[in-house]
Amino acid sequence: MLKYFLSVFLAAVLWYLMFVVKPFENFWVMMAISTSILSVISLAFYKDQLKSANWNLKEILFGISSAVLLYGLFFIGKLILDKAGIIPDHQTSINSVYANRGQLPSYVVALLLFFPIGFGEEIFWRGFLQRTMSEKYGKTISLLVTTFFYVAVHIPTKNPILLLAALIVGLVWGLMFNWRNNIVAPMVSHMVWDPLIFVLIPFN
Repeated sequence: MLKYFLSVFLAAVLWYLMFVVKPFENFWVMMAISTSILSVISLAFYKDQLKSANWNLKEILFGISSAVLLYGLFFIGKLILDKAGIIPDHQTSINSVYANRGQLPSYVVALLLFFPIGFGEEIFWRGFLQRTMSEKYGKTISLLVTTFFYVAVHIPTKNPILLLAALIVGLVWGLMFNWRNNIVAPMVSHMVWDPLIFVLIPFN
């Protein structure tokens, strides 16, 4: 399990650099570099993730439809937050999530979110980390622990909306991975959902 915790530590360092230290002026450059590094690590341990047998129309359509449903879930959640006021000044937190969007043209941001960002996050967190822990401790423990770390690396943002979002999508994509026993559906879901909610139909 050493590779698991070292990889989580690396992800935490990369997320801290992205959101706090900001060594690059452009957030999207740092995010693309970070997720590419994590992709390489994931594929180094599990080269079979992208084998052709995993790719079929059913998994791809399941991924796309789940991304749309997940967007709908977040839309309903936004309405509840607007009405209930559960998280004070939640709109400011939501706007903060979109703060870096203007650093590049929208179409470039959307493309980067699709690949390598959405691709890299999913193939690392679910395809590598959750799979690694699942092989030793089972699907339930691996889902809970990996989701916990997925949320934890976002703590430096100090953004309650982003932490809540990370918890929801972490559980959804983790459950999808356990159910399908295949990275394709959650990966496609992540790759579609990111540009959908951040660029195409944002909440700010």
